[in-house]
Amino acid sequence: MTQKTAAAAPGSLRKKPVLVIDAETAVVQALDILLDMWGYRVVAAADESEAVARLAGIGEPLHAVLATYRLRDGSTGPEAIARIRRLAGGFVPGLVITGDSTIEELREAEADGMIVLQKPVLPQHLQALLEAAALEDAA
Repeated sequence: MTQKTAAAAPGSLRKKPVLVIDAETAVVQALDILLDMWGYRVVAAADESEAVARLAGIGEPLHAVLATYRLRDGSTGPEAIARIRRLAGGFVPGLVITGDSTIEELREAEADGMIVLQKPVLPQHLQALLEAAALEDAA
């Protein structure tokens, strides 16, 4: 049995880079599998300084940054996203995933244009947010 496949537009098979900042290997691996299925390429970092170092090697605009709230180097996900945005020279959608932050911390991240997601995050919700970020990029 043969399958018909539609011809892909040039560049459409390129996976969009998503920077994931989390020190938990299992979390990064799970996100890598999920995001790969959705057409994204995970660039992983354990903390803010590693994220900055990885940013230099991406070579194309980031689609989004997903960061856990508390990072292992003592910084926060919102701080890392803000720094990535400055280094990228523009707005990059930022999603902060947390399970233990205070209301004030969450409001601060939201005030800076970041989306805050409480754990556990439903895959469909995350996918919808990443697709919405793609629409913002195209506008």
